[in-house]
Amino acid sequence: MSILIMSDTHGLVREVQETVNRHSVERLYHCGDFCVDHARQPFSEMLLVHGNCDSAPDVPNERMTNWRDLQILQTHGHLYGVKNSLMRLHYRAEETGANLVLFGHSHYPLCAVERGILFLNPGSLQLPRGFAVPTYAILEQTEATSEQVVVEVTYFDHHGKPISERGGQFTLRRPG
Repeated sequence: MSILIMSDTHGLVREVQETVNRHSVERLYHCGDFCVDHARQPFSEMLLVHGNCDSAPDVPNERMTNWRDLQILQTHGHLYGVKNSLMRLHYRAEETGANLVLFGHSHYPLCAVERGILFLNPGSLQLPRGFAVPTYAILEQTEATSEQVVVEVTYFDHHGKPISERGGQFTLRRPG
């Protein structure tokens, strides 16, 4: 099974619901700037974090979760200056022992491994920046050994069509 990751939907509801309905996944992650009542469907089913445009005071700025062999740090990214550099976010990942970091804010789809940690920005379903189409991502764990975890990331456009120039297979360190 897999997880679905989205961010920066900025008030979209129908499109988010269509995206959720399109895939059978174990978990739904939203990396902030959902900008709607988070108690309504499908947001009430998601692991949410607070973005710089959100007003829900009971949604955390960051969240740590475990899924399979991944320790996941989830944040919007604005508090870590991700539009300029991933350095502060990398330090936070090291502090928490995360091997997967989910973030948004830049509206740009990004997937990169640094020192065994995967940094994944799903892009934006509403307002893509620096990329031609709205995007989201699905991550699947494909292998795990005592030393590493292998994941496959697939990006999709807003119609559910895979985007071949993003994503791929990544080898991560074990969490800890």
